[in-house]
Amino acid sequence: MNRLFFAIVFTAFAISVSCQPEFGEYEKKLARYNDYFVNADQWEHRKAAHDNFKPLFESTLKKDSSFYYPFDSLKWISKLIPPDSSFRVFSWQLTKSDSINYYFGYLQKKDGRLYELKDNKEFFSDLEYEVFTNDDWYGQLYYNLYSYRNRNKNEYILFGYKRLNKYDKIKIAAPVFFEDGNVYFGKEVFQDTLRQGGLKNRVILETANEAASKLNYDEDLGIIIYDHTIIIPLKRPSWMHPPMVPDGSYHGYKWDGEKWKFINKVFNQKYDKNSIPGRIKRNK
Repeated sequence: MNRLFFAIVFTAFAISVSCQPEFGEYEKKLARYNDYFVNADQWEHRKAAHDNFKPLFESTLKKDSSFYYPFDSLKWISKLIPPDSSFRVFSWQLTKSDSINYYFGYLQKKDGRLYELKDNKEFFSDLEYEVFTNDDWYGQLYYNLYSYRNRNKNEYILFGYKRLNKYDKIKIAAPVFFEDGNVYFGKEVFQDTLRQGGLKNRVILETANEAASKLNYDEDLGIIIYDHTIIIPLKRPSWMHPPMVPDGSYHGYKWDGEKWKFINKVFNQKYDKNSIPGRIKRNK
């Protein structure tokens, strides 16, 4: 068993080393475009850089052995991979204005399959109950990927951020899974507090852009934790709902072996914004 393990590790290492020079040249170009489409002052320049970045990145990911190349120089691209290294997810945001943002991504499997994540969905009321594919992906920038065991197999939850408009943002926790060669986002694993005995496909936290918010898996607590929100009376355009902000208390979800069970109150006391315990990082 040990010989087999070391043989697999050595093979992966050899593949990685052999592809370094080729991919290093692609990465230099990609990193330059990446920097431009994030930091250029004018939208026309950001768009032009992105129009060069995306096809080059896709063609690079389609090359043999690209899965083993880390692309560490792409500083403005989210790169997430689970502990079992069975796939990885790239995602990024392209900003046009305070009100308009575009989201892009790729999911790359270790076996070489590549899925483009196409942002084709708008925000809608039943978002918690839908299942999406990579072709009708609800665009977002992923900031965490949590893996857990369910009936002797690995399952995964992606945590993402999306700026909705000038005023609001959402954070999302949703499973990603594979079936019949396809990739899907959203699965009925979260206890639904609105439908007794029901399940929903994702957890959504919507807050004002200015508000620091938390939706993530907390390793110390062993739960998915997120802010409870309240409405505050701030002036907004008449067509918009009032802004939501965290009030210092938290809800959560804990895996019970079959589903993620809702926890109404994680702590028994509330915390002022400036006195949140160090282990609770509110920006994620």
